[in-house]
Amino acid sequence: MLEADVLATLIDPRSYILIPVLYIIWLILRQTPRLEPWTHAWIIMGISIISCFLYYGFIIQSFVEGVLVAGVTILVKDLIHVRINLNGKK
Repeated sequence: MLEADVLATLIDPRSYILIPVLYIIWLILRQTPRLEPWTHAWIIMGISIISCFLYYGFIIQSFVEGVLVAGVTILVKDLIHVRINLNGKK
């Protein structure tokens, strides 16, 4: 899987811990009735960027790292839910 290799080289391994944390936050956001579903990705991205700024400092690489981690989190979320739906239809 070439895409996973490319993402692994772009994301700092110290940021991998954010992916499951952001996924859990996304699951909590999904249960919140007053938030529209389209806002979940923006909230996850905001939390990710702020977390990277706090950890790495206020540099452009922190912003890019936050966007990449949020993107991988959303990609993993979509892959998990597609897989669950495929298993449910068998």
